Amino acid sequence: MTPGFRCIMPAMLEYDYVIWDWNGTILDDMWLALDVANGMLRRRGLPEMDAGRYREIFDFPVETYYRRAGFDFSAEPFSALAKEFIGAFNARIRECPLQTRAEEVVHTLQRRGISQVVLSASRETTLRDAVAHYGLHHYFDALHGLHDDLAVSKTQVGIDLIARHGVEPKRAVMVGDTVHDAEVAREMGVDCLLVAAGHHSRARLETTGMPVYDALGELLPET
Repeated sequence: MTPGFRCIMPAMLEYDYVIWDWNGTILDDMWLALDVANGMLRRRGLPEMDAGRYREIFDFPVETYYRRAGFDFSAEPFSALAKEFIGAFNARIRECPLQTRAEEVVHTLQRRGISQVVLSASRETTLRDAVAHYGLHHYFDALHGLHDDLAVSKTQVGIDLIARHGVEPKRAVMVGDTVHDAEVAREMGVDCLLVAAGHHSRARLETTGMPVYDALGELLPET
């Protein structure tokens, strides 16, 4: 936990809305994203990544991350690479567990009467299928994703979410696992907290100035 911050769940109970990221925050899928990307690199004779390097170069828009990983866009367009990745990733997505104690956290918030929505850079239809598969759909008032698989940014979707649901920004907090989540939260005008158990390293998350936690379980009240 970032020095100077105690368990945030008691403070979260003062909000009306919690806006959740999905991939890497609720769903533990970083390892699969790394495995699929390494398979693609290996087939092209390119150097593979370890988890440390992945967390340092992963970014939004993901096209930037593909370049950093070593893919050659002069040989293959990003759209073709993204299609290959998404096909392989989605074929194995059900191998991914939820983050430890994820359901316990969202259940606790629901029991306290706090509205919860998901804001994801995944294709919205894919997001809906995944949330339903893990049996979490009844915890969320709405699920918001993108209309394609290019994962450019979810900022505008987040801004529209605030307007569509009539959310008072000062009464909302976003929970995510990447620097982009902090950027989106700022654009929405909501508070943010970050969990270093997904796609970005703790060091990168700490550059945002937001409180950073090591695991979702730290969001539960101390007993």
